[in-house]
Amino acid sequence: MESGSYVDQALSFLRDGFNDINQVQGLLIALAATVFMQTWRQLLPIALLAVVVHIGVDLLAPVLASDAAFRLPPLMEGEFWRQVAGLFVGYVIVISVFFFIKSLLLRRPAAAAH
Repeated sequence: MESGSYVDQALSFLRDGFNDINQVQGLLIALAATVFMQTWRQLLPIALLAVVVHIGVDLLAPVLASDAAFRLPPLMEGEFWRQVAGLFVGYVIVISVFFFIKSLLLRRPAAAAH
């Protein structure tokens, strides 16, 4: 396999994760996560929590909307874990952008501190 194909696969993975988050549900979860995030050190745990919330909403929405039976996620399937990894990468990217914007908007001027 060429090194270019590895790069193509990585870019495809990042694009898929970002596309999963770039929907109303993902953006609302990322926005809420950004509100609770106080420092950059919290990025990975907050993104992981956002993935858990995303999967929970995906599982519970059909149950609450149409009295469908509750089903556990397919934990033993590789495709499920690839989707989870893609969601995680997507949330890391989107939450990073939102937190960067938040930190710019809420920055305190150094001269005003005195």
